[in-house]
Amino acid sequence: MPYAGEKASRLGHVDTVRNEAVKDALQRWEITNSKPSSREEIDGLCRSLNDLPIAGDHQEVDFSITVDGSDTEVEATREHPTVKVGYLRVAGSMVQLDVFRRLAHVRYIDPRDVRQSQTEYAFDVALPGSGLALPGMTGVDTWRSELDSFLLSSRFDSSTTMTLADGLLALHGKRASPATQIALRVCPGCGIKASGSIAISVGIIGGTCPSCDERLYLADVLRTHEEYNVEGSNFTPMGRVMTAAERLMSLCYLNFFADTAPEVLRHTIFITDGPLAMFGPLAPLKRRFQEHLSDLSGWCGDRGLVGPLVVGIEKSGAFVEHAEQIRDLIPVGHVMRLTNSYINRISGRSVDNHYGVDEFYGRRFIYRTSSGDPLVITVLPAAGVAPYGGTEESEGWEAYPTLRLICEVLDSLRTRMYQHAVVPVALAHSAAALPLGVGRSVLTMMAQQNISGLKLDIQAVRPPTYFKR
Repeated sequence: MPYAGEKASRLGHVDTVRNEAVKDALQRWEITNSKPSSREEIDGLCRSLNDLPIAGDHQEVDFSITVDGSDTEVEATREHPTVKVGYLRVAGSMVQLDVFRRLAHVRYIDPRDVRQSQTEYAFDVALPGSGLALPGMTGVDTWRSELDSFLLSSRFDSSTTMTLADGLLALHGKRASPATQIALRVCPGCGIKASGSIAISVGIIGGTCPSCDERLYLADVLRTHEEYNVEGSNFTPMGRVMTAAERLMSLCYLNFFADTAPEVLRHTIFITDGPLAMFGPLAPLKRRFQEHLSDLSGWCGDRGLVGPLVVGIEKSGAFVEHAEQIRDLIPVGHVMRLTNSYINRISGRSVDNHYGVDEFYGRRFIYRTSSGDPLVITVLPAAGVAPYGGTEESEGWEAYPTLRLICEVLDSLRTRMYQHAVVPVALAHSAAALPLGVGRSVLTMMAQQNISGLKLDIQAVRPPTYFKR
């Protein structure tokens, strides 16, 4: 690594370019995420929407609720550029879809009509990065404490008292019966593992380790502290927090409507930015999401309700790139089913790998819309079915009864504002995005004006938890 201000020689790359070992290595490799060799392979994995089961009329879906998040990390002090503060914003956007369908047939659109069809709710938080701590606490314990405060204070909607912490407890409970205690695998303090003789658990007010008497937090369930970096960037755990907050916010909406107005589930599609999956330390929560949403699907089915209509939409990544490469091989209006063997081949994994078993609570599909653009989506399976696992049931079309309806709804909401974009996701991202340039400079200045030395005044730095309408 160079010193600050040190520049490399303009010809410093020449030796690397001439190196035969480097050339040989580059020539040995091939891109796994490449275009398949035959149209027959794609045809065998595709099916027209018209041939899929009908779960309902897409005209009945009149609302969308989309959750998106944005995070950034800035320097906390000018004297200590390695000391960081992380900002996070998560937003939920409710859109009246019938308005957009009506506007699609209007030659000139009044922007006020678009704005009036949408309602936004957002909450903000600042989390301490490396080199920042509450008095008498370590950096990682400060992270745990502040993350816990964030979960306890962040309501998913301004009209309710339900917080993300309540959503986390609901996730670990049964339908309409949230858990009161959640088991931890390891104590964050002493590292002792839970066993038959040692039970480690937390509730809404936390808990205490029976071995070291360390204070435990409900936020410890997310395990983001395991990736906390005491000497560098904490952008990775910030991203984990953002993912968890997005998924919990969506879950809160689902449970709220199921408890108060079940009919709303029939008329609403719930969209998540990104796949329906949990990665890294969050991965164990995948099983909880799968079981909870499967229970909700069965509950809806018992009441004759279609749903829940939950979909994840990817805007970038390896599968989006692959979808672009094969778009012309997928007929318009068709859905492509990505089998386990197909995924392993294009991703360079071994033939025996069971993709998605530990991370996904939905299954990926590629849908080529009526306009010809591919959408990479993740859809929930039917109640009691695992989305991945190599079984015939999970690989079959019948296991995804909401797939056709979801694709039809998304098809009516396409926008050319961005590549692979649908209107609800674009609007939610607009509400959640933290700007670069001047916006980032303002966030940096805010941190630097409110932090003295290396001591963090949390009340001054953290923007208040609130919702914007």
